[in-house]
Amino acid sequence: MFWLQAIGFSIFGDTIAVEKGFSLLTFVISATLLFQIWMRLNKDDVAIQKAFPLALLMALIAGRVNWGFANNLLDNLLAVFSLTAVLLVVIAYDRPSPTFSAKRMALLALAGFAICLSLMTKGPVGLFPLAAPALYWLVFRRPAFLVMVHDSLIILAVIVLFIATLYAFEASREAVDRYVTAQLASSLSGARGQYGGGVYVFRKILGVNGYSLAILALTALASWRLGLGRSISLYRDSRFKRVAFLILIGMSASFPIALSPRVANFYFNTSLFFYSAGFAILVAPTIMEALSRLRDERAKIFSMTALAVLVASVVIVIANMGRSGTDTRTIEQATAIERTVCAGQSNCKPSISACENAWQDWALHTYMQRFYKISIAKQAEVVADFIIADASCADLPGYRPLRTDITPYVLLKRQV
Repeated sequence: MFWLQAIGFSIFGDTIAVEKGFSLLTFVISATLLFQIWMRLNKDDVAIQKAFPLALLMALIAGRVNWGFANNLLDNLLAVFSLTAVLLVVIAYDRPSPTFSAKRMALLALAGFAICLSLMTKGPVGLFPLAAPALYWLVFRRPAFLVMVHDSLIILAVIVLFIATLYAFEASREAVDRYVTAQLASSLSGARGQYGGGVYVFRKILGVNGYSLAILALTALASWRLGLGRSISLYRDSRFKRVAFLILIGMSASFPIALSPRVANFYFNTSLFFYSAGFAILVAPTIMEALSRLRDERAKIFSMTALAVLVASVVIVIANMGRSGTDTRTIEQATAIERTVCAGQSNCKPSISACENAWQDWALHTYMQRFYKISIAKQAEVVADFIIADASCADLPGYRPLRTDITPYVLLKRQV
């Protein structure tokens, strides 16, 4: 992801428009890929096909998906490659084909390459589409079991070949080893912080799907009390199979996260595309029938209200362009630190460290880097000219506090 964005920076310069544009592009591609998966899985169910906007809406309101696209997370590109891999598997199994069909094997090889790109984007979490052929067979009972095993081995072979290629070159081998040692191993061991992993992941999965589950409960109540969505009986078995496939894919993306003690809600963003699509198939018949029962006058009011909400949303977004939002205080802290430690110097590269708690303020790291290209080291590892201190280390020998207001932190300066 850094490499792809670097191309944008080299063309358009160091501007946040590159990041915003890249993030918007990943959203558009992800929505398009989800649409293709939705249309192919529901190819014989026209009523559900028409409900794709509902599936996309449920994905956007789930967990931290919209926040992730607004903030240009690695998970955005991970979603692009993961959705691509699953779509290729769905296309490969769309119609019956011989065991050694060249077209199907080519699609599966491409799916394997898409998984490799997911792996390069955010590590082992990107491997989950490898389970797609097995889950497709488990739910739809096609293709034949041995064909599914053969196809899974094709995907696995592409991944192994890709990793072997990385290890064939010194530079990429060193980069992979450094990633495994500094990033992956430390995350799995809890050295980089414990944010509720392990069994707590299952509670988090319910939490990030909270809105979808609430919508599901309300539509079930409407179906029971008002008799809506009874048309589901026409495709009951088929729809439940599609729901099961999508939710199982989501589970394959989210359950492995439990291996790490370091878990945040946005880690589930990619899986939420699949969970939301599955839940959307369940609630679509009820919602679509409710909309169809609206009389012409009420339907017109509903359409005008929806249009007004859309226009208001666009206006609000434009009005808030350039505003600090919820990170206002962090941006003020970063600005105050830069003005103090650089004092008008151009190309200033000060030596700054932070105590353990302050050092884990990732938003502060981000704004110091993005706006001022200033890094913050760990206080225990370097002797810096300035220290961002918290209550646990506000009184360090050899340093004096400055009057710079970065509450709740204190800026310390080394005494000469």
